[in-house]
Amino acid sequence: MAAALLLASPLLAAWIPRLGASPLLDLPAPYWAGLVRSFRQVSITLLATLAITTAVTVVMSYFSILWWAFGKTLRMILDVVESIPSILVALFCYAPVSVVLAKNPESASALLSLFVFIFAAFLTTLPEAVRSVTLPLAELYHRKYSVSFRAYGFTKAGILLILMNSRAMRDAIKRSCAAILLKTLVLDCSFGFIIQIGMGSYGTPAHTSPGALIAANRDAIFSAIEKAGRSPAMFWLPSALLVMISLSFLAVLSDKKEASL
Repeated sequence: MAAALLLASPLLAAWIPRLGASPLLDLPAPYWAGLVRSFRQVSITLLATLAITTAVTVVMSYFSILWWAFGKTLRMILDVVESIPSILVALFCYAPVSVVLAKNPESASALLSLFVFIFAAFLTTLPEAVRSVTLPLAELYHRKYSVSFRAYGFTKAGILLILMNSRAMRDAIKRSCAAILLKTLVLDCSFGFIIQIGMGSYGTPAHTSPGALIAANRDAIFSAIEKAGRSPAMFWLPSALLVMISLSFLAVLSDKKEASL
């Protein structure tokens, strides 16, 4: 866990006061400010998506086991959502508000863009999150503890509440959170990259992302560009930071030690 926190430190470091006004590595001040701003933005996106998706996941997983018909219907709906590529989900979510984004001031457009993207990330991460929590909860209920608890007079709802607070389920939820964060980070950077490539600095939606920063500086890796005042570090620095953050989430996902009540 300590290693995961260390690898995720760029997300915390971006919030250090005055960091955005203190360029390092001889990078231009505007670039450095944009780098800090993009990692602040992605940290907000990750936290908001994690909070919303995890809360909905726990509730849906609980009721999926409590009511079989609800669980079956929910599974069919989530299977349909999961069959659509996540990048298309994001683009479809932006389509109804594209005109509003184009006509509003930059600050309002950026805020609306953030809300729309969080909703898109929520939709794309929810199916896997619900499945990763529902399956271990169902296994605990049906195979291990249902008969024992019922012998003491517990109702199905009460048994599920107890199991949901077990160590095994806390570990499952922890791994689900790591998967949500990783998938959201990939979607955020992929979407930002595509928007930057396809629309340039004048495109909408106004999605601030490390992926967009990488796309904007992709030509800086060539030595000829460096002579013109652009360093390859402008491309490789955000890339390396994103690799670190991704590894932190993967470290949590790889921790699959057997848990018990």
